[in-house]
Amino acid sequence: MAEDPQPQKIPLIFVRTLAGSEPVREWLKELPEAERRAIGKDLLRAQWHWPVGMPLCRAMGNGEDLALARKRKKELEQ
Repeated sequence: MAEDPQPQKIPLIFVRTLAGSEPVREWLKELPEAERRAIGKDLLRAQWHWPVGMPLCRAMGNGEDLALARKRKKELEQ
């Protein structure tokens, strides 16, 4: 019987401006710790269990190379 392959970690890439700043990463660092942890948990899920799909990630464009991770504010407040 063939063994299940080890999960592969996909890279998470944040938007970077021409000046080199990463506004989304900077915004995440400013959030309260509980909210950062909740979002971080979702990002780890996407990174290690790809493809994830909705409601966590939505594909952008025609390919599978770019996706948008989503989290509703009300989900953070639970």
